[in-house]
Amino acid sequence: MAVQAHYHHHYHRESPFLVSGAPEGSRLAAAMELHHQAQKEAMAPQQAQAPPLFLDFSHGDYGGGRKRQREAEPMSSQFFSLQQQPQAQGPKVINLAQLQKRTAMGLRLDFDEGSEHVSCTSPASASASCLLSKELAAQRDQHRNEMDRLIQEHADRLRRALADTRRRHYRSLVGAAEAAAAQRVREKEAEASEAARRRADLEDRVARLRAEAAAWQAKDAADQSTAAALHAQLQKAAAAQARGKAEEEDNVGAAADDAGSCFVDPDRVVEVAPPRPLARPCRTCGQRSASVVLLPCRHLCVCAECEPAVPAAGAVAAACPMCRGAVTGTVQVFFS
Repeated sequence: MAVQAHYHHHYHRESPFLVSGAPEGSRLAAAMELHHQAQKEAMAPQQAQAPPLFLDFSHGDYGGGRKRQREAEPMSSQFFSLQQQPQAQGPKVINLAQLQKRTAMGLRLDFDEGSEHVSCTSPASASASCLLSKELAAQRDQHRNEMDRLIQEHADRLRRALADTRRRHYRSLVGAAEAAAAQRVREKEAEASEAARRRADLEDRVARLRAEAAAWQAKDAADQSTAAALHAQLQKAAAAQARGKAEEEDNVGAAADDAGSCFVDPDRVVEVAPPRPLARPCRTCGQRSASVVLLPCRHLCVCAECEPAVPAAGAVAAACPMCRGAVTGTVQVFFS
């Protein structure tokens, strides 16, 4: 049995013997590996006898009428032949399951088009090539599934890493925002406490000012009442003094009239009335009329000569002769 692999220019692209779907280097490496494996397995059971498999890499005529003239192609033809040698023991039957591994494939790589075609000249080689193509397709699908799984796992890990990074970034942003908000709240609380303290100080100051204003109002009312009382006393004193002057003038005129119109007996004894006492004598000397009002007791009890001096700050104040109260000020009263 001989298997010849050669290139067909008009070979259909969807042939079951076409091995494609992988890069050119990968397909070449896989084909060479399968070829060496099949060669080793085929030569193992027949090592004592003549080996049934041989490779013919000659570039001359092979196979009689099977050879094709390919003068137009730039590359030389390469054939992979499998020929069973006649043996003394008779023909040997090979199982179809073992034929999958032991059968050689005719391979021809077309580097100009970048594709690989396999052509088999016997039905047994065709079925083996179909099985090999299915196995290669299964392995390719398995590799593709494995690559997809690895890519999916890597994408999942990358997605989880990105999600973790995003969550950490968001947490850092939230932490920074919370810290800034807490700092702002503390600042506002400090401002509010400072404003409350200033408000309390202002309220205390307003209360003190109101108390002082009330005290000044009370003092003003007391001064007004004192002035009114003094004015009434002055009016009474002025009226009394006017009456005393009028009486004195009347007495002097009557005495002059009497002296001019009557005879004075030198032996006559005339009684002279003592001088009238003062209306408001000074409580200190008792010789002059009181003309100074002492404050804050408002007593009209001393004359101008006996007026006590107003004490300086920190000195002992003089006492009122009537109430013995401390004197903080004086007012001079003029009756005329």
